[in-house]
Amino acid sequence: MSNAPEARARRPSGRRPVMLREIHEEPERVVTLIDRESAGLQKALQRFREIPPPLILVAGRGTSDNAATYGRYLFEHFAGIPVSGAALSLFTLYPAPMHLKDALAIGISQSGESPDVAAALQAARRAGAFTLAVTNSARSSLAKAADHTVLLHARKERAVAATKTYVAELAAMAMISRALDGEPRQSEIERLPGLIQAAIECETKIEEVAPYYRYAPRCLCLARGFNYATVREIALKLMETCYLGSAGMSAADFLHGPIAFVEEDTPVLSLAAMGPTYEFMLDLTKRLEGQGVDVLTFSNHKEVLKHSALGVHCPVRAREALTPIPFATLGQLFACHLALIRGLNPDAPRRLKKVTRTL
Repeated sequence: MSNAPEARARRPSGRRPVMLREIHEEPERVVTLIDRESAGLQKALQRFREIPPPLILVAGRGTSDNAATYGRYLFEHFAGIPVSGAALSLFTLYPAPMHLKDALAIGISQSGESPDVAAALQAARRAGAFTLAVTNSARSSLAKAADHTVLLHARKERAVAATKTYVAELAAMAMISRALDGEPRQSEIERLPGLIQAAIECETKIEEVAPYYRYAPRCLCLARGFNYATVREIALKLMETCYLGSAGMSAADFLHGPIAFVEEDTPVLSLAAMGPTYEFMLDLTKRLEGQGVDVLTFSNHKEVLKHSALGVHCPVRAREALTPIPFATLGQLFACHLALIRGLNPDAPRRLKKVTRTL
């Protein structure tokens, strides 16, 4: 942990990072996504509102796999349909027939050029599943493999770390959930850009807390339920842009062993959204406070912040199932500003390319 004023004084100067500019585009991009894709998606999935699929298969890598995890919580909670995350090696390195007749298979990839995700969708289609692609490229391999494509309309993303495309993927998952079962309601879907904007308006506060973590060697990111996907994504962003050893995990799993890993120089980043998981996260924060653990909390309720070393209050009014979307934006802003404080370029992390192809 660093002395914050000193760290801020040494903050690199220069142009505004592309990553930051793209985060600020998120509300507008999600507006376009909702306007242009809702009707077609409703029509494409109408069959499943009449006869639900026996299974939903979701496939993605990296950031898109985190979006798939969010989709799993939505689809199982609202539609009651079992969801399986595709083990992509079983479609490429160990191919075998899959029993997917009448299932719904969803492939998620910002570029649409992840060969293993496309292969999984192609195999699912041959096995009798209805296939849905979620991608930012209409001409991609993934789109060509699908019966229907949900375009993200995020425009070109130039920073290596996915920001606006990821948030658009999350919004697309909520739209798919609505098309399957009517939940979340359309009025809630249409409020998503406003929730994201509320998160962006917390940037000044995030910029204030980021310097305290300039010298942190590692970090654990914790949440439960719907926000489990988001802490995984925040941990990934911290690794990508800040070269900070980090892991995103269930706060419940954290108590089953990893809590022993935490030391004085191991801050915990926590997401505490109002809803069924809030009391658990509040009790955990109090416990960590009593043990002298540094907790940085992002929350839409102020009570938990009283027990955190530092906190960011994001006043979004939404059911817990939708808070992972604005909370993802908070995490992106934190990673970007922390990278700047550490003297790094968040737009171009070392050894990474914008499009990663794996089989």
